[in-house]
Amino acid sequence: MKYVMIFFLLSFALGCNVVDPVSISGSVEKISPVAFANATVTILHEEGYTVETVDPVAGVVTTGWRHESSYASQTFFDVSRRTRISVVMDFFTHEINVQMTKQKRSGDDPWRNNGLSDADRDRLRLILVRIQERIRLIAQHEEGVVATKRSMW
Repeated sequence: MKYVMIFFLLSFALGCNVVDPVSISGSVEKISPVAFANATVTILHEEGYTVETVDPVAGVVTTGWRHESSYASQTFFDVSRRTRISVVMDFFTHEINVQMTKQKRSGDDPWRNNGLSDADRDRLRLILVRIQERIRLIAQHEEGVVATKRSMW
């Protein structure tokens, strides 16, 4: 019984190392799924991420892992860090959610989720604001194209 209790306590302690990804949300104008995907992919690419999946109809864009370790941390401390971004658009409420997952690995240990720093949160907010601004610009451009077509008739 003593060993079973030790096993459960150890399992609980290891399970407490889980850190949920952090996300922030903001509202956007009514936009087409293709325009959402265009704006999001453009901004994530400019931020240095490689986009892995794009589903405009579902309103989901996900990046691959971006390695963010410095040379010193990898060389002297054998610590690696990486981040991944997911952007989800709710076309019913016009809310956009940007989520960042950050992981850390020491040596040959497996990757573990790591909490976001204030700088990471600021970068996440900046990505959201840039996506919102790009969506606004696309919406203005689309309105201009529609107005031009109407005036032609």
